[in-house]
Amino acid sequence: MLIMSKIAVRGGHTELCPGASAIIDELTEDRKVKDSVIKYLRQLGAEVLDCTPPVNYTSSVSEDLAYGVNKANNWGAELFVSIHFNKAYDAYNGALGSEVCVYSQFEIAQRVGNAMAELGFKNRGQKIRTGLYELKHTNMKSMIVETCFVEATEDVGLYRKLGFDKIGKTIAEAILNQKIVNEVEPKISVIYQAHIEDIGWQSERKNGETAGTVGQSKRLEALTIRLSDKDLNSKMKIQAHIQNIGDDIIVSGGHVIGTVGEELRIESIKIDSPVALQYRVHQQDIGWTSWVDSGNWCGVKGQSKRVEAIEIKIK
Repeated sequence: MLIMSKIAVRGGHTELCPGASAIIDELTEDRKVKDSVIKYLRQLGAEVLDCTPPVNYTSSVSEDLAYGVNKANNWGAELFVSIHFNKAYDAYNGALGSEVCVYSQFEIAQRVGNAMAELGFKNRGQKIRTGLYELKHTNMKSMIVETCFVEATEDVGLYRKLGFDKIGKTIAEAILNQKIVNEVEPKISVIYQAHIEDIGWQSERKNGETAGTVGQSKRLEALTIRLSDKDLNSKMKIQAHIQNIGDDIIVSGGHVIGTVGEELRIESIKIDSPVALQYRVHQQDIGWTSWVDSGNWCGVKGQSKRVEAIEIKIK
């Protein structure tokens, strides 16, 4: 049995070398699954290196791929895992499933494929792909996890039902062939809702999920943010920097920041919270920013760039 303790994990593609996009966006979702895989691998005791390129790293596909491979090789990783999402058609009504691409078949990749099938995804098995850069140039066992197909209605429905965190946990447990026990759910959740250009109010998101849109060039116009513990919302102080207005008034948790019906973009957001939070925004011409802690502005001011999406999580 292969036992791995040094594992390199990468989220596929970059903002300038985008991946597949249809019902959901590969770049957005693979980052979420990647972060979850890393979290649970570390929880199970593995040493993990995040080999994902920085935001807007390069527009060269070869440089994008080489970044993660070189980091893994130089670190001396024992396993390389790249998280991706698949696409075969412009649209597909049904299920296409999950697969694991490998240079040659091995036990860990088989476990990951089987574990994804147990979640309900159609099992496409291990796929030999000797020409893929990440599999060809890594010095260690490597695999590309194609989580599901972004255009397949049943795949996306199952992905959304399960959530990225459960999928990441399942992949991590399969890699190490261990189960996480005595998990404690967060006592407090952060819940938020976005009002988007041409869409209006979306449904509520929570704990790191994406509110807004990516790849549709639509401005985020308004937002509500609250904590599941209602007694703490009065202690939250939330502020937005808005087109033609500047720094708007400060509101408490659960109240609307931004504008509705005025066609004005939010350009930057600051959240002061009694619970430690981290948040990031997806911004026009920039992509996803780095995560910032409570009390800091996120997003650029004075450059007329719209915020398009936001993710907020308990730190």
